[in-house]
Amino acid sequence: MRMPILSYFLIVGTVLFGGLILVSSQLESKPLPVSQRIGVPQPLKAPPDETQSPTSGVDSDAESNVRG
Repeated sequence: MRMPILSYFLIVGTVLFGGLILVSSQLESKPLPVSQRIGVPQPLKAPPDETQSPTSGVDSDAESNVRG
């Protein structure tokens, strides 16, 4: 006995599509929440390291390159 695949998908597809249309007409559409900010957020800046003194801004590699 052959299975009526085409008619099965035709009937089931029609019923599902009709149910989808019925449900979508009953639901309220809500606006999407948006923010007033435009663009990407500001980059996060790490706090200064407490172990390094602010006056020791000399790069040791630069010193060794100058000397030779």
